[in-house]
Amino acid sequence: MALLVEAKRQLKDMEPSGSRNQDGGARIHSDKSSGSYAAHALTEELQQGPSRKRKVKSSDADADDVVVEEPQESPSPKKVDIDRAVDLMRIQGDFYGIYVDVIYIPSKFMSCMVLFARYINGKVDVVERLLGIVPEPSAHGSSLKVAVGSMLSEAGLSLSKLRGQGYGLFGYRDEIFTELKTSITNKNALEYYVHPCVCQLHSSLVCSSHGQFDVYQLFQTVDALSNLIQDCPQFTEKVCALIQEGGVNLDNDIKKPGETRWGSYYEALVNFATYFDPICEALFFVRDVVKNNDQSYLAYKVLEGLSYDFAFGLLLMQDVLSITNELSLALDGKYVDAGNCTALLHEAKRQLQVMRDEGWTRFLNKIGMFCSDNEIPMPNMGEKFDPRPRLRDEATTMTNLEHYHVDFFEKVINIHLNELDRRFSEQSSALFLLSSCLSPRNSFQAFDKEKLIGYARLYPSEFSDTAIAALDLQLAAFIMDVRSDARFREMNALSDLSVKMVETGKNTAYPQVYLLLKLALILPATPATAKTASSALKFIDSTMMKEPCNQWISDCLLLFLERDIFERVTNDAVIALL
Repeated sequence: MALLVEAKRQLKDMEPSGSRNQDGGARIHSDKSSGSYAAHALTEELQQGPSRKRKVKSSDADADDVVVEEPQESPSPKKVDIDRAVDLMRIQGDFYGIYVDVIYIPSKFMSCMVLFARYINGKVDVVERLLGIVPEPSAHGSSLKVAVGSMLSEAGLSLSKLRGQGYGLFGYRDEIFTELKTSITNKNALEYYVHPCVCQLHSSLVCSSHGQFDVYQLFQTVDALSNLIQDCPQFTEKVCALIQEGGVNLDNDIKKPGETRWGSYYEALVNFATYFDPICEALFFVRDVVKNNDQSYLAYKVLEGLSYDFAFGLLLMQDVLSITNELSLALDGKYVDAGNCTALLHEAKRQLQVMRDEGWTRFLNKIGMFCSDNEIPMPNMGEKFDPRPRLRDEATTMTNLEHYHVDFFEKVINIHLNELDRRFSEQSSALFLLSSCLSPRNSFQAFDKEKLIGYARLYPSEFSDTAIAALDLQLAAFIMDVRSDARFREMNALSDLSVKMVETGKNTAYPQVYLLLKLALILPATPATAKTASSALKFIDSTMMKEPCNQWISDCLLLFLERDIFERVTNDAVIALL
């Protein structure tokens, strides 16, 4: 435990200048930043051998240095995390939302579940606070629900105050996703699921597409290629030289793994297809010339996978992701326009249906031209489909045409349509749209009193018939007031409106309107203004790539990511736990 005192001091020393955000929380940096170095140093410090003697300075100015001998098995750093309850007291008695995700590390076959609480803090900022990290969670909705309930209970948060839930759970089966969502809803019928803004849509679509094995192989190849870009300078230089020989300005088109891993798969696929020939030449160069066995073998494996199936999946996923690209970008924007997102969602689903029902012939011609240009052998579509060599004993009467049309083309499109339906149910889309009617953009252009009253009726515990009548009157007065008040101009986000209402006292003048605004802000679909889950998720992901996925490391990460709270824990409080 004494290590925690020393680690706390080291964290303060290693804190990079300008790394604090407006909420007092730490801004999470990329893997090579000083912030990442601090976390890695903290983890190493906490992992060093047992039974070491350390001097710990007591907060009592007259006290001598305290010599503490660590036990053979140090207690979990989470023991001091109980002081986080001091911060979370601000949530108690008020409403909050949650965001649950599972981070999977393919190279280690490990995973961890993370839980964030979303609430309005004392500064009226929307905050996403990390509550806990659970290594190796059971892949069952009921088990995930137990883990979520346990962490909420430890934080002293009641399910009765939960009003919004959002999930990442990329790659989890529909029944697990539904079971977790339903199990929590059954405990509290007044909370609603919406697609969280922290979840990049393309990431979820790519993960869901892994249900088609050829698509899974495609992205394994893309990741391998990204690793070559990062680890093999000769490969990157060769690709760039070959492309520039053709008179093309790269303009940073070649993506590195960090960018690809976090939502740039569409751009990566476009670049792969566009520069397919020079990429192949560079792969041959690495395989035959570069004197690094690991890199040469990786290039060999990538080249080995460049078959017709790969080309088919490459162009198919490029086309499918292009249809949802505008929606993905809109959801990932700083200011989310619910009306625009809803329209883009409907249009994306319409285009996917048209592509599935009417686009096969056009796509088949496109893949034929691509294979011809790049000298990729094409199967005879009239011949019997031959499964992978290891499955040749399996009888099949399916032709290649039927396989590629039904089991590949239509299957992938249907997977995307199902994922969009799962992420954006009718109820969640309606909720998202209704909440946006309070948006202050363009002088409250989206304001609609009747829709906002309908939105309030979704929360009968907060809005009785009497409260609805009061809300009706307050909304009418509110919109006239703020449209004529210069202080409410030039605002874009719901969070801006919340801050300005408190600054001007309009939260007390229109309490029912402000309550409705708070309920909208804790929905995971609204971008957070202060501490956010997205940066923490990236940091956890990059750290778990290097560290063992166990509870000790998870607790260390929790302390680092919530160090604004950790730093408030006094040395005396730590010593008292020894």
